[in-house]
This record gives sequence, C-alpha cells and structure tokens, in this order.
Amino acid sequence: MLPFSPTSSPENKVLAVLNHRGESMDALVAFFQERGWEVRVAQNLGESKGLLRGRIDLALIYPLTLLRDGVEWQTMTRHLSPNRDIPWLIVPWEGANPNAVSKLLAGRSSLADWMLENADLPETEARTQNLMRMHDLLAESRDRNQHLEGQLVTDHKTGLFNDRHFRTRLREEFERAQRHGAPVTLVLLDLDDFKTLNDTHSYEFGDAALRAAGETIRQCVRSIDIPARIGGDEFAIILPATTMPETIAVSKRILQVLSLSPIGDDHVKEILHASIGIASFDGRSARDPRHLFLQTNEALKAAKAAGKNDIFFYDNNSRSAAGADTKVVPPSARRHKREESSGS
Repeated sequence: MLPFSPTSSPENKVLAVLNHRGESMDALVAFFQERGWEVRVAQNLGESKGLLRGRIDLALIYPLTLLRDGVEWQTMTRHLSPNRDIPWLIVPWEGANPNAVSKLLAGRSSLADWMLENADLPETEARTQNLMRMHDLLAESRDRNQHLEGQLVTDHKTGLFNDRHFRTRLREEFERAQRHGAPVTLVLLDLDDFKTLNDTHSYEFGDAALRAAGETIRQCVRSIDIPARIGGDEFAIILPATTMPETIAVSKRILQVLSLSPIGDDHVKEILHASIGIASFDGRSARDPRHLFLQTNEALKAAKAAGKNDIFFYDNNSRSAAGADTKVVPPSARRHKREESSGS
C-alpha cells in the first residue's frame, strides 16, 4: 500500500481508498496506479478524516457499518459530495444487506454509487469512470449556469451590474433599511457631454470612456456597494449603511480620479467629467425605492443645470436639491437645533 502523501502531481487524479476493514489493497492500488491515478490509502477513520480534508478527486469506501447516523458516516459524509465536490463509491462487505446501502443513500443529493465486494477490478474502474464523467458534466453545467447568470446581471461594456440587477438590489436594500433603520444612499452619475465625445471621436472611443468610468467607480466603492450601468452614459451606485456625508466623500473621490485619468492615446486624450446626484433613505425620507430614485434624479438634474462636473444631493428637510459644498447636517443635530429653538 502507498503511505499517505501530502502532495500530488496536478496531472494525476487522486483516489482516496478508505479501507476501514483492513482488506488487501495491493492489487487495487497497482491497478489504478497503472491507469494514471495517484492512490492514497487510509486504514482507519482517523486517517480517513485527515485524507478527506486534503485534495482528492474520488473516494472508494470500505465501511465498517451502513448506519448513516453512526460516527463513521457522520464523520465521512461531511467531507464528501454534496458537502464537498468529491464523488464516492461504497464497497459493502460480503453479505451486506442491499437495503441498508439504499437506506444510507436515500434522500441524499450526493454524487455516489455502490457495488458488491466481489466485483472485479474492471467493474470498479468502470464505476469510478462513470462517477468522474458525471462529476465533470455537472461541473460543466454549473460553470455554464454561472456564466449565464453573470450575463443576466452584468453590463457587457463595463463589467458592472446592469439596470435589471440594479433595480432588484435597490428594492432589496431599501427594504433592508426599512427593517433595520440603517441608511441606504443612492448615487446617480452621468458622464458630461458624452454625445459630443462620441461625435468628435468615435463610438469605440465612447466605449473606452464607459469602461474607464466603470473601472473608476469600481475602484472607489467598497465590496458591499452595488455599482451599475443603467443606461447609455448613466451609472448608479447603491451604498448600504452609508450616510450622506460618507457618500459625498465617495462621489468627490470618483470625480477626482476621473480628472486624473485621461483616456485615449498619444494622438488624442480626453479627461472625463461627470455630474452626480445623491439621495439617502433613513427610514423616513422616501416612500419606496422609486421615490428614492426620483429624489436622486432630481439632484442629478440640479448638478447638470449648475454647470456639470458637480455633486448635488437631495435635502430631505427642504425637499429640494443642494450643492455638495452645502453643509450636510446629520438628523440628530437637526433635532437638537429644533429643541433649542423651541426652548428659547
């Protein structure tokens, strides 16, 4: 038998043989080694537990019991399919009740199979190959589904989220803010004079501008934020658990990075500018996600009207847009001032 080896060649698949019954494994080990497998053998539950924690591709199990609630199976199955991406093949002892094997596998979504102990080596190989083939097909299916899901939520030009995903997440974050009382802030960003940029240069240059803007936004936000491209040159960012002053600071950083990162080549360079509108929901200031979006859009329009390349926010007190240089007074401070006024 091969002793446990902590490393393996990446070209070879690793077969773990969990030999709890002390069967003779020499012929089986040699058979699979000749076919390119690296074989690792564990001779008791403790060794099997250590082996299953490492990198293996398939487990061949010679168990002591078929009781799924026993220590042996509770210990092993947490490391096997479906809990980990490791298919397994059970070889019960001679005379074992097939119903016990069926009961062991019943209700599991595991990628698993079993065979009689007196099965020959070619059958063992055929069953392992079948398990690995099913494993690879499932892996391809998962990859394909993940790719399709990514296409459903991702904007193909910038790699940010798309408008559909943005609206779903805005509703979710708005409802979360309602439940927990933590603020959620929405940012809308439009590239200034984007049509002129396209007309002056080319649509390819415009696409490069969109990618640059998307990358700038991605660099300036946190991993918990939700940046999206929601239209031609329109971007949105949802910032959970973020106050208005914090969002203004993020927005200023975006404009600063844009101004320091001209796009183009040695023949032509352009500095991107953008207008930004912001609105925040703290549990009181908006009726629903659509209302929050309209407030943010009102602030964005004010930034455009003020000369572009600027940041405006929606002031929930005046119910109008204000420039970001206007001091943002936290709600607690506003309450304190009102109390002082009423007391004088």
